[in-house]
Amino acid sequence: MVFAVSRKGVNKESPKLVQIFADMHNVEEKIKDIRVDVLFSCIGSTQAKSPNKDEYYKIDHDYPILVSTLLKKNGCNAVCLVSSIGANAQSKNFYLRLKGQVEQSIMALGFESTYIFRPSLLMGKRKEHRLLETVTQKLSPLFNMLMIGPWRNFKSISAESVARAMIHTASLRTSGVHIYQTEEIKKLA
Repeated sequence: MVFAVSRKGVNKESPKLVQIFADMHNVEEKIKDIRVDVLFSCIGSTQAKSPNKDEYYKIDHDYPILVSTLLKKNGCNAVCLVSSIGANAQSKNFYLRLKGQVEQSIMALGFESTYIFRPSLLMGKRKEHRLLETVTQKLSPLFNMLMIGPWRNFKSISAESVARAMIHTASLRTSGVHIYQTEEIKKLA
């Protein structure tokens, strides 16, 4: 059984899918009895949707940490987290610092297996229109050709590839903390 905990729901239907609509205010009550083996944490916002940095932090950090903590208490022993290339808890950049802090908080929870995925620009359809991302996605094939050597981890990657890599990696069940950059994610997909 797959439990999809989200604020807005997912656009899929399956007899094996249970959608749970929850936010920071009611998630604890909504998932208190859920038992899963693996948590896939893919939540995130944008500065356009959450211009208030405190709100942004709550969505990108506090919400996934709360869900992770609750599910770990219920016996979950593996977590797959989508982060970002360049994530660093000491960064001066708010976004990269936030992603680094999420990673540190997830690692501190002590899951048996922690898989952190640091993709570059995620390619794929989005519900909302983001002008800069639309332009960047259109130009990414050109930029990808220029990304060689140490820059290859900055190539764009499809969201579908990240999802496939997460599923594949979770099935390996290797203990410890594992961090994957874009090129490694593509190989795992």
